[in-house]
Amino acid sequence: MSKEIRIALLVITSLLVSIWGYKYIIGKNLLKKSNLYYVDYSNVNRITISTPVKYLGYQVGFVSEVTPDLDKGLIRLTLDLDENMALPKGSMANILTETFMGGASIILNIPGGCSGDCLPSGSVIGGKNLGILGSMVDKDDLKTYIQVFQEGISVLVDSLSKQMASGDSESKMGKSIENLSKTIDNLELLTRQMNGIMGASGKSINQSMSSLSAILKNIETNNEEITSLLSNVSDISKQIKDGDAKKSMESINSTLTGLQMTLKSADTTFSGLNSIIANVNAGNGSLGKLVKDDGLVNDIQDLSKHLDSLLLDLKERPYRYIPLKSQKKTEKIDRQKESN
Repeated sequence: MSKEIRIALLVITSLLVSIWGYKYIIGKNLLKKSNLYYVDYSNVNRITISTPVKYLGYQVGFVSEVTPDLDKGLIRLTLDLDENMALPKGSMANILTETFMGGASIILNIPGGCSGDCLPSGSVIGGKNLGILGSMVDKDDLKTYIQVFQEGISVLVDSLSKQMASGDSESKMGKSIENLSKTIDNLELLTRQMNGIMGASGKSINQSMSSLSAILKNIETNNEEITSLLSNVSDISKQIKDGDAKKSMESINSTLTGLQMTLKSADTTFSGLNSIIANVNAGNGSLGKLVKDDGLVNDIQDLSKHLDSLLLDLKERPYRYIPLKSQKKTEKIDRQKESN
């Protein structure tokens, strides 16, 4: 056998094994015979390929194919059943919802066995979707449960009617009714009080609404001015934002630094001036002696008087102070002026 034939046989064998493995995974054994039946549903409730088909709780097959029929508006399921599951006429395949999360399976409802008149493989059988309630409760049991529920409701309604008709104020029902009556009375009183308040405040409310209307009217009238004002504020903000804020802050900091130095110099000057004033008050120095020494002040006053006399004499007789002027001539001029 050549190498090519062996490779071809290996590929064919691998392909067949893969097909068989896939079918086996979904529940179909190609080495076993099976019966195929078809069921049409208006709603398959999430039934998919490999969904189990059960009879009395035991799995006897699976769904091998799901085919939509667009012309009839139905979904056809192909049921692949075991070889010994030959269905009689009247068999039903119902979809049963097993959990609230949507898990479902197909349950076979077989009326009985068949002896020679079984439906052949490829036949179409009936089926329906039981839904959640039908899956949980049988139809006959559902009627029983509804009847029990109705009886319980009737007993509850009769008990309530007796409690309300007895008029016993000490019972829980009587107390509840009394409390409800008090609550209604309180609501009625509160409503009357609110009506009174609204009536008394009606004039104030109307005035407030009138004032509010006038304010809104003024705003509407001055809308253009308000818009212009907001635009100007926006422009100023933009200018401030666009300006060199860093340089402005540096300039301000420099100015503040200079001002601090000036204030420091002024403090130093005032400190020196305070020291001078303190020395003057203490009588130290010439100015202090001048302020504190009365004799020096008197001497200065006398000097001022003599200086005044000297200046007066210089004004009246300036010839006396001419250099190289003889004493005789001076006395002669004085006598002449006195005689005149």
